[in-house]
Amino acid sequence: MAQATVDTPEQVTQLETLVRVNLTDEQITTETVPQEYRDRFIAGKGLGAALLLDEVEAGVDPLSPENNLYFMFGPLTGFAPGTSRYGAVTKSPLTGTFVDSYSGGHFPTMVRYALPDVLAIAIEGRAENPMTLRITEGELALEDATELWGLDTKETARQFEGKQTKTACIGPAGENEVAYATISSDEGTHHAGRGGVGAVMGSKNLKAVVATGNSPPKAPDIQQLKVEHTQRLGTDDEVSWARNGGTQLIVDWTQQVGALPSHNWSRGTVENVDDLNIDAFSDGHVGTDSCFGCPVACGHVVDFEESNTDVDGAFPGASVDWGPEYETIGMMGANTDITNVTEVTELANLADTLGMDTISLGNVLSWLMEVTGAGLVDSDLRWGDAEAAAEVIHDIAHRDGIGDELAEGTARAADLLCDGHPDAREAAVQVKGLELPAYEPRASFSMALAYATADRGACHQRAFPIGSDALGGERDPHDTDGHAEVVIDEQDETALTYSMVSCSFTAYNYERVCEWLNELAYDVTVEDLEAVGERAWNATRLFNLREGFERDDDALPERFTTPLERGGPADGNTITEEQFETMLDSYYEQRGWTEAGEPTPETLARLDIESLAPESQSV
Repeated sequence: MAQATVDTPEQVTQLETLVRVNLTDEQITTETVPQEYRDRFIAGKGLGAALLLDEVEAGVDPLSPENNLYFMFGPLTGFAPGTSRYGAVTKSPLTGTFVDSYSGGHFPTMVRYALPDVLAIAIEGRAENPMTLRITEGELALEDATELWGLDTKETARQFEGKQTKTACIGPAGENEVAYATISSDEGTHHAGRGGVGAVMGSKNLKAVVATGNSPPKAPDIQQLKVEHTQRLGTDDEVSWARNGGTQLIVDWTQQVGALPSHNWSRGTVENVDDLNIDAFSDGHVGTDSCFGCPVACGHVVDFEESNTDVDGAFPGASVDWGPEYETIGMMGANTDITNVTEVTELANLADTLGMDTISLGNVLSWLMEVTGAGLVDSDLRWGDAEAAAEVIHDIAHRDGIGDELAEGTARAADLLCDGHPDAREAAVQVKGLELPAYEPRASFSMALAYATADRGACHQRAFPIGSDALGGERDPHDTDGHAEVVIDEQDETALTYSMVSCSFTAYNYERVCEWLNELAYDVTVEDLEAVGERAWNATRLFNLREGFERDDDALPERFTTPLERGGPADGNTITEEQFETMLDSYYEQRGWTEAGEPTPETLARLDIESLAPESQSV
């Protein structure tokens, strides 16, 4: 089996090493990431986009050996609170777009301890048999994983995990190339969740990456910054919501403004929200959990059997090690009319264990419920039926029966199972093939723009403008004015967050990132970092344009042109084509893009990324 040694410097300031793992040839090599890329992008998202543009041919099949999967790490990983994260970057098998999906826990820090100056690990080719990549104290080795194939994410992790050893692995869904399979770390508690990065890992016959890190690398004197930021995260109002309840709090917030999707995006509220909100889940709450070195501890451990709570539902003893998070509650619960907390918890645990994205999976379930009720598909799944939903989840992960077609996501399932019936396509609520997260855009028009322009398809983690209109702020959430500027600002700042590979919950704004990086000898200004975020966002746009995406793909699902039912203050709202195009025109203009959605030569020159553009867009 292939082995390699990576030099581990005594003191780490700036990360610079790229490890290449060629599974076809079973070779592991290292190289230095060019300084120009490190200067322009720092790490993470922006660097991943540049690598994809450089190293993956246009039009490649995402599940072919020619697609690469990059594990990306940030300059603060293992040093600072809220930065024990990695990004999985690749071409998405669900959408065909650029995709970067992030995960926390302890695994990223163990990689940093073992490989102190590694910026990225590039997984190339395809192994003949299942393999595991082992990382220990500057050593990398490929090992046979045939006996692990077929194990779920928790079973796989238990083969290796201890205090200083953590895994990132796939479950049956990844092995079977489910288009929204995840990469799971820390025994199924954290997931690089969106866009099917787990399917790409499965297509390469890579079962797991196992990292053992025994001691932190030596760094410059950053202890004071670490203490200050740890205290801030543990006490300040800025992140108090994450400490005091986490994303489960959001259920009540979206219910109040009509933004809680239910009945497959036809309604904006649920009838009995008290059956699904944080108070309902608190009956099964047995503790909190956190990523490495983070004082926020936003993870909730739920075990209704251990809590001795008298609950009903199909799965009264349900448990999950982390969550369910709001997106899971919204999409696996409210949107399917499953409003029993034990049932949502059980479905969440199944998704975690089998290795699937709960946002896409929840949309698939609600879509199937609707088209089954309409007589377009023959299935046993009905609204609110958690037991039948659990069976479908198993079928999808193993591609059994109609699970084979459902494993492709709602857009393809509408064609595969319903011959493209207009009603089936209209019920598939997605952008660029990626199913929507749990924020109803008819309650916040700015979210419609954020969904349509997000680089990986519909996403709330590229911009969250509902937070400054429907959920607070002075912008009118039911009008078109002022949204483009906010969406752009948030997309660029988020692009910097993900280029740093840090957590969006932990208050790393431009000024704080600048302070940290300069302690690590980066010599940057806030203006430099603003350019990094904008540059990364434009780089991902260049990738998507190269893959054939255009203005027509920055579109809103047809469903949102019909009136919202039970929408509270948003009741009866629609978003017309004219309203949406007005926002999109403004967005393109402020971005410095053409009416077709292409960055202009002037924009590319200003951001110093002309070399990444297809020839037709170069200066």
